[in-house]
Amino acid sequence: MNKLDKKLLDILVCPVSKGPLEQIGDELIREAISRFYDRAFSDLFIGFIFSKFDKNHLIEMQILFATAMLGGPKNYRGKPLKAAHMKLPLKGPHFDRRQVIMREVLEELNLDKKLVDQWMELEEGLRPLIISDKAPCSE
Repeated sequence: MNKLDKKLLDILVCPVSKGPLEQIGDELIREAISRFYDRAFSDLFIGFIFSKFDKNHLIEMQILFATAMLGGPKNYRGKPLKAAHMKLPLKGPHFDRRQVIMREVLEELNLDKKLVDQWMELEEGLRPLIISDKAPCSE
């Protein structure tokens, strides 16, 4: 198991001391994830990636994942990130755009800058599990 896989396993499975979740709260996480997916599905640059998926299912899975990532209960039971994204035509600019949208949503919800930065840093650490330079630019 490499360092990145171990870190992800720790995020999702191992108990964590108090984290950003307590400062952010469940309701704000739910609102942020819902707004993010509303925008991502309609975004001209990345919307096509999401078009084949059930938005409500993605929202629920991402809420569980984000909650765990931010120090909450480890209830995410979806596919491992690498397996879930492996067949998608994702490149660095797609992930960059995803990050821009997520940051905009968090800032619009008036989340403290420090918490926005923490959230975004955690998600940025997942980039190697989501992006594959071997993925085609289009299908």
